[in-house]
Amino acid sequence: MRVFLIMALSSSLIACSGNYSFNTNVDKENFENYLPATEVEIVNDEQIDPLQAEYLGIVEGLSCQEKANQAPPQKVDARNNLREQAAGIGANVVTIQQCYPIEEPAACIAMLSCFGKAYRIEK
Repeated sequence: MRVFLIMALSSSLIACSGNYSFNTNVDKENFENYLPATEVEIVNDEQIDPLQAEYLGIVEGLSCQEKANQAPPQKVDARNNLREQAAGIGANVVTIQQCYPIEEPAACIAMLSCFGKAYRIEK
């Protein structure tokens, strides 16, 4: 019985060891561009040293509920979108100034906007 069990287990392992491939739509050459927001840190205004920080501009992030069966706009999504915008202009630090709902958005059922200041700080 033990020999039969070992043979059955071995044959099932051999059957599963085929030559399988994994396909994805992620481009390995552009992998760094998929998560640029992770490189941008959110800090308070008090944490910005004006002598070390290069101000790059105002950035805005949006969260949109396009269809009724989708989740309502989330602050975390708007903040992440803001961080992506900041990364796009070369920032590595942002300060969130304000988040607020957009009244009667054109392309969404509901929309939330966050805006902040983008900085480049040498670390």
